Amino acid sequence: MTVRRRFLAQMIAAGASTLAHGAGVGAGAQKRIFVVSSYDRDYIWSQSTQQGLVAALVKHRYLDTAEQGDVLTRTDRVESSKAVIQKMWMDTKRANSQANIAAATLRIMHALRDFGPDLVMLGDDNAANYIGNQLLDGAIPVVFWGINGLPLKYGLVDSMDQPGHNVTGVWQQGYFRESLELLQKLVPSARTFAILACDSETSRPWVKQIQILAREGRLPQQLRATVMTNSFEEFKSRSLELAKNVDAFFVLNHDTMKNAQGRHVDVLVVGRWYLENIRKPEATTEDQFVLEGMLATANDYGYNQSYLAFEMAHEILDRGLNPGDMRPRTPARGPLMVNALRAQALGIRLSDEMRKSVQMVHAAVALKK
Repeated sequence: MTVRRRFLAQMIAAGASTLAHGAGVGAGAQKRIFVVSSYDRDYIWSQSTQQGLVAALVKHRYLDTAEQGDVLTRTDRVESSKAVIQKMWMDTKRANSQANIAAATLRIMHALRDFGPDLVMLGDDNAANYIGNQLLDGAIPVVFWGINGLPLKYGLVDSMDQPGHNVTGVWQQGYFRESLELLQKLVPSARTFAILACDSETSRPWVKQIQILAREGRLPQQLRATVMTNSFEEFKSRSLELAKNVDAFFVLNHDTMKNAQGRHVDVLVVGRWYLENIRKPEATTEDQFVLEGMLATANDYGYNQSYLAFEMAHEILDRGLNPGDMRPRTPARGPLMVNALRAQALGIRLSDEMRKSVQMVHAAVALKK
C-alpha cells in the first residue's frame, strides 16, 4: 500500500466503517440512486456526462419528465415516481491534495450512508478509486464511468471478462491515434509533436498510452518530448520552448495547475494562455478541449460514458443482474471535431469535404475567460 493510500485509508476508516448497506436492489417502489462526480459542476466534461446521465434516466423513466433532469442538474437532487436521485461532487481538479481528497471521501461516505442507496454511480477516476474502494464487496451495486484506461488498475474488478465483485462500469479507451490522424489531415506537414499535460490521475494513463503507441511506431507523427507538470510556470516555459522545435502538440488535461503561490489555476485560464501564445496545431482527446478552443479531436465522448453507465445500472436495478458478472464496457467513439476559430487563427484551410466529415465548433470558451 502506498503512503498516499495509507493516509487516505486512515482518514476515511471511521466513515466507511459506519456505512449502512442501503435498501437493496428491488426494495420499495422508488429506487434510490446516489451519484458521485470526481470533479465540479463547471467543468466542461462534467456537463457532458451530466447530459448523458439525464438522457438515460429519462429514457428508462427514472425521471418522469425532462424538466426533472433540469432540476437534478441545478440542485443535485430530484424525486420522481420511480426514483430518488442524489448527486455529490468531490471537486478533485481544484482541490487535489491528499487532505482534500480524504476530506471529500469522508464527507461523501457519510452522505451516502445517510441516503441509503440501492445503487451508486461513480463518475471518473477519483470517485471510482476512493469511493469505489470503500464500497468494494459490500451489498450496494456500484457502476462507474470515465476511468482512463482499463479499470483493473484500482482493484475494483478481478478481470475484464469476470469482474467478480459488486462493481462494474464504463471506461475510456482513448482515441489518440485517431486524433493525430485527424491532425495529419488538417496539417499534412506536421511530422513531430510533444505532449502537454498536468500531472494527475487523469493524465498519467493517457501519457503512458501515447508513449507506448509512439514506441510501437503506430502514430502518424513522431513523439519528441513530454511535459507533465502541475506548475503553470513550467507549463508555460516548456510549451514556448518546445514550440520552436516541434510541429504540433497533443494537449491532455491541464486542470490541476498551480501558480507560483501554490493556488489552483482554472483550466480555462491555462487554456487561454495556451491559445494566445502557442501558434502550433494540436490534437486532444475529448470534446471539452475543442470547445475550450483546441484544434481537433476524435472525441472520447463524456455523454456516451455516462449514458452507457446508466444503461448498465438499469440492467442491475430493473433486471437484477449481478455487477460481478457484467463485463466493463467502453462506448462508441464520438464524432471527429474541429474548432473553426483555432483553424482560422493558425491559417489552416478547411476544405468543403473536411467540413462535411467532421463536427465543426465555432466557439472557444477559454478565450472568453
